[in-house]
Parts: sequence; C-alpha cells; structure tokens
Amino acid sequence: MAKKLLVVITEPATHDKATIALTIANASLTAGMEVALFVTSDGVDLARHGNGEAAHFRPFKPVSELLDSFVAAGGKILACGSCWQHRGMKESEVAEGATISGVAAVVEWLQAGAQTLCF
Repeated sequence: MAKKLLVVITEPATHDKATIALTIANASLTAGMEVALFVTSDGVDLARHGNGEAAHFRPFKPVSELLDSFVAAGGKILACGSCWQHRGMKESEVAEGATISGVAAVVEWLQAGAQTLCF
C-alpha cells in the first residue's frame, strides 16, 4: 500500500511557496506516494482554470506545468468549498482535475495516515 501525503497550500499560484509545494507533491508522486493537495484560503486560486499560467519562479518549472504534471500522474486537487465560495468563484471555473470539497476530505486523508505538509 502506497504511503499518503496531503499537501496543504494556502498561497495563490503567484506565490513561490505554491511552486515549492507543487514541486514536492510531484516528486512524491514520482516516488510512488498517493498525493492530494488541499488548497485553502488564497490557495484555492490554484484550482481555478488557467490561474497558474502566468506564474513561473525560476529555476522551478512554471506553475501550470507543475499542476498539469500533478494531475496527469494521478494527484488529487481538493479545493476548500467555503474558501471558494467566500471568494465568489463559480463552479464553472474549476480546473480539470480539481474538485470542490470540504474538511471531511482532509479528515479522510488524515485518518488514512497521510503525512501532512503545509505551505
């Protein structure tokens, strides 16, 4: 059974912490872990279609590429529904591979023994 990692991101795509979190998440998938991102607060920006396209913090890969790689490798993106709603975002804006969820999804990962990193 693969180890689980839950990466909590509170920063938007335009913050370098999001890039670092996504780089670690992708490396963990490559290492065989099951990985989910829980994007909350300003981090829900990462689950909005097209929002990672302009962000690139060298020497890291562009945010859009990191997100695409993450989803293609089977990573899950869970966006805080309350944070999404608070920012007036619409369901039609949800990026491919992301789902709007609640705290119950986080608790599920924790109950399953997920290690947690917060950014």
